Amino acid sequence: MNDIAADIFLCSLADLDATGAKEISLDDAGVRLPAFVVRWNGRVVGYVNSCPHARLPLNWKADSFFDLGNTYLLCINHGAFFDVLTGACVRGPCKGQSLRRVAVRVDGDSVLTA
Repeated sequence: MNDIAADIFLCSLADLDATGAKEISLDDAGVRLPAFVVRWNGRVVGYVNSCPHARLPLNWKADSFFDLGNTYLLCINHGAFFDVLTGACVRGPCKGQSLRRVAVRVDGDSVLTA
């Protein structure tokens, strides 16, 4: 995941208003990489959309990554809960593992790769 160029537009901050998250697709050295961006407690972070337990996407519905309390990221397939800001699995079958981070930054109203 080191070949993702910096300053690629991922989404606008307004795209995060409805659910707090936005699914995106990145190019990692010519390979399509499903990912997502979330805004939580004033911070914006990005992750590869793949649970470390079974390598399945976390979500089953578009742009839906949070648990019911909007406290954790949730893998709907296996019930794993992830810390929003670190990506660490805090409960479920992959406890001790983490989501793969995608470096992002905010520039005005845009979320870009960092």
